[in-house]
Amino acid sequence: MASCKGEEPALPEGLSPRVQTLLGRREERERRLAGNEPSQPEKEEYLGSEPFHEAWLEHAQEPFWVRLAYAQAAWRAAVQPRLIPGQLIQATPPPRTVISYPTGVFAWDFYVDEALAAEHPETAEVARYWRVWKTQRPAPELPAGTDAPGLDDALWMAGICCHSTQDYAPVLAGGLNELRRQLAEARPRRPEAAEWYAAAEIALEGVAGYLGRFAEACAAEVGEEWATLAGDYAALASGEAPACFRQACQLFYALFLLNGSDSPGRMDQYLWPALERDLAAGLSWEDAQEISDCLYVMLAEHVCYGATLGGQSPEGGDATNALTWLCLNSIRRLRLLSPRTALRWHRETPAALLAGAVDSLASGATFPSLVNDEAMIPGLLRRGVQPEHARDYTFCGCGQTIPSGRAYGSYEDLILNAAKPLTYALHGGREERSGEQIGPACPPPEALTGYEALEAAVWAQAEHLLRLGIAATAAWRRWGAQHVPDYLRSLSTHSCVERGLDWRAGGADYHEGMVDVVGLTTLADSLTAIRRVVYEEKRVTLPELTAVLDRDWEGAEDLWRYCLHRAPKFGNEDPEADETVVRWLNRLNDWLFAQRTYFGGPWGLDIVGWSGAMIFGERTGATPDGRRAGEALADCAGPAQGRDRQGITAALNSMLKLSHERTHGPLALSLRLPEDLGHSPEGRERMVALVRGYLERGGQHLQISMASAEEMRAAQAEPHKHWNLLVRVGGFSARFVTLEARFQEDMIRRTEHGV
Repeated sequence: MASCKGEEPALPEGLSPRVQTLLGRREERERRLAGNEPSQPEKEEYLGSEPFHEAWLEHAQEPFWVRLAYAQAAWRAAVQPRLIPGQLIQATPPPRTVISYPTGVFAWDFYVDEALAAEHPETAEVARYWRVWKTQRPAPELPAGTDAPGLDDALWMAGICCHSTQDYAPVLAGGLNELRRQLAEARPRRPEAAEWYAAAEIALEGVAGYLGRFAEACAAEVGEEWATLAGDYAALASGEAPACFRQACQLFYALFLLNGSDSPGRMDQYLWPALERDLAAGLSWEDAQEISDCLYVMLAEHVCYGATLGGQSPEGGDATNALTWLCLNSIRRLRLLSPRTALRWHRETPAALLAGAVDSLASGATFPSLVNDEAMIPGLLRRGVQPEHARDYTFCGCGQTIPSGRAYGSYEDLILNAAKPLTYALHGGREERSGEQIGPACPPPEALTGYEALEAAVWAQAEHLLRLGIAATAAWRRWGAQHVPDYLRSLSTHSCVERGLDWRAGGADYHEGMVDVVGLTTLADSLTAIRRVVYEEKRVTLPELTAVLDRDWEGAEDLWRYCLHRAPKFGNEDPEADETVVRWLNRLNDWLFAQRTYFGGPWGLDIVGWSGAMIFGERTGATPDGRRAGEALADCAGPAQGRDRQGITAALNSMLKLSHERTHGPLALSLRLPEDLGHSPEGRERMVALVRGYLERGGQHLQISMASAEEMRAAQAEPHKHWNLLVRVGGFSARFVTLEARFQEDMIRRTEHGV
């Protein structure tokens, strides 16, 4: 048996017949849904009743928090299990009803399904009741300016949508009874929180009812395996601790799904004790791998963010264990789009584990991304995170770092289009296309007679957007603390139960804010180009350049070619271009670090890379770096697409100048490597050397995609032959052939580096 020290076990290479069948069904369904988000489940059938509404009316005399808990528990316990033959992990989302209170990233409030209400006229009274009820509830008091037309082209505000990770270790060690014990022990010490404790206990019974429904459904099926599963779910519903690795995975996945199927966090840590016991009792590697594979297939049924493997233990030292290897083997062999997984690296990480991660990437699986503990942990400590909690960090969302099971914060509260402060500054604070006044008025281009004056005008626009977004986020969090509790996330977040405070109401240990910055390299390259062509070489005046940009470079092709090809660009080890990116990153990061969230925690930034580079780019006019109107912004913290022309060493050296140890993170670098590089042992060895070298020199986060431009063009021509071509868009991956044409072209424009 492999020990906690992380020796590589002899794992099966092929898929078991069970997993082959499950994977085949999933691919068939995914192909059927091609063109939509592949990992989104199809809509549930209508339950035919309204358990949430009925329980809400039944408990009308209860306080709001308790009444809500009764309604949500009834809704969850009314689940209609859709059993999957052969699957060892069974779970189904709660039923589709006209009114519900789901939790998750983008579902965090009372929800009226208007489409369902229109399909079922018999629900008209229920829908009418909740429409009226929601209008009578107080709304958040947002600061003036948040409703400005066109603001969302520059700043996206998440409200209280929250990526998160919970700590499932306590419930996996002691079952639902452990959570009941914690509530019973803490409740007498916090009499002022009696209503919240009562609500949390009711919510927990809803989970027990949910699990009980699966016990009943499995018991109704014929066969020994169904009887085993029925026993599993009956034991879990009764509150017993999981008795084996299979039951631990079943309980985890059920809670994960009910929590909103967001970010599972350090799976190889909290599921390891159950597996360790089973291996010691004689569980075979083949059976252990099959259970891991079944779990991964289920996790892929929903958009599943932020899974984390490896890294350090809270006490220090390497945390790699046998489950780390099982999970990595599942990723490599199954080639699924979820969970979006990162491998934490540090100098004590087993060399074979890093090689295994690179092997997974070289095979075209696109996961895991590779993250450096030695750059991430100092940033967490700077944020005030305790050392043992910093070493226990995990990821949520597309790669944001979070103290595992101890934090509240969207980790994507605000998304800043970093090109907009520049375009606003060139137009007196107005949107460059519509002419709407969105930012503060500033001097016109002809008055910006020095480069420093231009930068000051750009910063004034950026600061305005950020102050507005931070104030709006505080208003949303203040409102959310009173009106949208999340009992299950609270039960799996440290200190909420002890304090008698909901996860949304200040109960967690850490309360942080995050700005996802999109297109910082676009901004910096544009400023470098302006400094060169306007203030140093005087090829054009700033008003003239602004007019050219408004025409999308029409009639100024020579200037366009110069700005695109001759002006310095980040990623080529050019001192001027690199200095601009470093300075603006530090300016944003330090300013944000001085701000405070509603609950008193620090703000930070990340540059992870995702489809926002394309989405915001389509809403942004031409920029001085040579980018045309509507084209994508820079897709990560690294060079903009196709702008790094001096080879991969220069690109890495430019990235290593950034403040990796001081930022909230991640500062993700997306690399596209030729797919044939991974076909030979020599090529994979070069990849390992590249990755290790970047991490050892302080690089924070690598996202690697193995896809040549030739292969992607072939996939465009004959998509049916290239279904299995996976690409790393940024914080997530996708099947290339299911991407819209604009995203496909953006992937092709990225520099293909040899190693």
